[in-house]
Amino acid sequence: MSRARRFLVMGSTACLALLSGCTSSPHEQQVADFGRTLRGLGDATRLSQAEWTTYRADEAYLHSIAKPDVRVRLNLADPAQYRFAKARLKLAGKTPENSPYLFEALAARQKEHVSRGFAPGQLSSEDAGLATSAERKEMHAIESANAGETTREENDGQGVSTSTFPGGTYYTYTDTNFTDQTGHPLTQLAWAEEYDQGTNLTVPTTANLALTQLGRYRVSSYKVEDSVEGFKDSYLYSEFGSPPGTTSTRPTYSALTVQAPVDTVLNDNLISVCLNRTWTQDCDYDLTGTPQAIKLPLKGQLSLTSAPHTFDQAKINQFKADLALGTPTYEVGHLKLILTNAGGGCDVTDGNLIEARMGQFWDRASLSADKKTFSWDLTGAHAAFFDDGCRQVQDEVKLTLKIVLPVVGTGGTTYQSSVTLSNDRAVPRPDYTFKKITVTNSCLAAGTQIALAEGKVAPVESLKAGDKVKNPHQPTLTVMDTAVGTETVPMVRIRSAAGHSLLMTEMHPIQVLSRGMVQARALKQGDVVMTQAGPSKLVEVSREPYAGKVYNVKVGSDAEKLALAQDQTVVYANGFVVGDGQIQQKYESIAQTQKSADVLASLPSRWHRDYKLAARRQ
Repeated sequence: MSRARRFLVMGSTACLALLSGCTSSPHEQQVADFGRTLRGLGDATRLSQAEWTTYRADEAYLHSIAKPDVRVRLNLADPAQYRFAKARLKLAGKTPENSPYLFEALAARQKEHVSRGFAPGQLSSEDAGLATSAERKEMHAIESANAGETTREENDGQGVSTSTFPGGTYYTYTDTNFTDQTGHPLTQLAWAEEYDQGTNLTVPTTANLALTQLGRYRVSSYKVEDSVEGFKDSYLYSEFGSPPGTTSTRPTYSALTVQAPVDTVLNDNLISVCLNRTWTQDCDYDLTGTPQAIKLPLKGQLSLTSAPHTFDQAKINQFKADLALGTPTYEVGHLKLILTNAGGGCDVTDGNLIEARMGQFWDRASLSADKKTFSWDLTGAHAAFFDDGCRQVQDEVKLTLKIVLPVVGTGGTTYQSSVTLSNDRAVPRPDYTFKKITVTNSCLAAGTQIALAEGKVAPVESLKAGDKVKNPHQPTLTVMDTAVGTETVPMVRIRSAAGHSLLMTEMHPIQVLSRGMVQARALKQGDVVMTQAGPSKLVEVSREPYAGKVYNVKVGSDAEKLALAQDQTVVYANGFVVGDGQIQQKYESIAQTQKSADVLASLPSRWHRDYKLAARRQ
């Protein structure tokens, strides 16, 4: 297999060279330039011919004891599985010399499995921990696996794996491999690793299907991860195309038509999901009526455009029946909501179950009379239901729907394909791209007095779009939107030395003299905040429960904002200078995504050498 190219991401520094290495200046090798993420392509020449033969045999053995589409943890007490793990990492260019702690941790896990009596020929008994539950959890999934049925490019297969961990990880390595069913490579292994991140890692690869005569394909992914739960790994693979030993004509599909979720209100290329408060002008989906979960509608369809093919009604009926009994032993697709800022995600469930399942989706799937069009409708009372662990304010959530599509062709030949709908911008060719989805919150207590342009004040709950409010930087600003809702956690009460008092939600931004805009939860007694009368010291910062309604505003027309600097869409609330909903959203995003430039300061010392060597890895 010829040497290919790899693209190495090192902060702002990129290096494109042969897989044998890349040359960079000493400045480019500084740790400060590295960032947190490395990506590249594997190279089969990193393995000797004997190692490559053994790797292929170990992979076939692993697939003989693992089932497709079932994620497992490897049993490293089994010599074949241990060899497979090390060879997979070596393909990606990782060795004990350039990744010492990674291989030390892998060896320690192997010794642990031996001491626990794990028997060769079996998978790890830790598999029970991978049972699919509805709650927010760590995820490792194959997001996309197809043979290019929706693209005009011939022989253009795609595989994408995704990984997330609640709160992030110390280290995550994830790869994606695309082969035919025998393990013959149809592309190079794609891999990525992250230090002090791990909340949303996506690894795509594109395959050339002309490199095989077979019509059945396989996408696989291996992951190793170190987190607060310790060092673990996982593996899964998906097979699709013609049944084993056969070749069927690949079907082709029309473009997908999607009616939900979509940007329904302002056409601002943003799907706004409101949790406990509803924006009057820009709330595409209102969740105030479902306080214990997060629900999203999904609706759409696609059609077969290849003449000999129809959707397999019998197989779809089997999907529905087996899911109703909870006994599917094959791929039925998935629907996942991933918290890209906080990490972790939730699978769709039926609402009253603790187990994740796709029964809700397939119950609402149907075929046209000619079996050429497949439709799904999870709207209204049937909207997709995700566990309340994923009901969190997020600058962006990732919604991924993978639909398995069984097809029948000429002479009753069968074929399994899939389409992927996602707003993951790291996926190079999604079959459909949702717009960015954001989940918002933040407000002031009812009765808070807002200074109006004419010198009067009015309670925040009385404001409406078009009203004019006083602003310290411009004579007036226009109210563009208002929000109303509830708060489920204690709110922040502040009192100033001048005698002013304000009750606001913990995420609401307020102007602090020495620190700029600060979320209320970060305020402390003694802070000097800005008020309508000038700077004033806080003499009280406390928490108190609140059962009433809470409100917020967005101010400043496009023309008005042209005359403002950043963070100046503010209002006077009970005399305090506080940010509006636009500033609130900005600082929520910063709080959720901002990382220190000094990675080593937050990375456990055991990973320091691996991180430093990664910056210079050849």
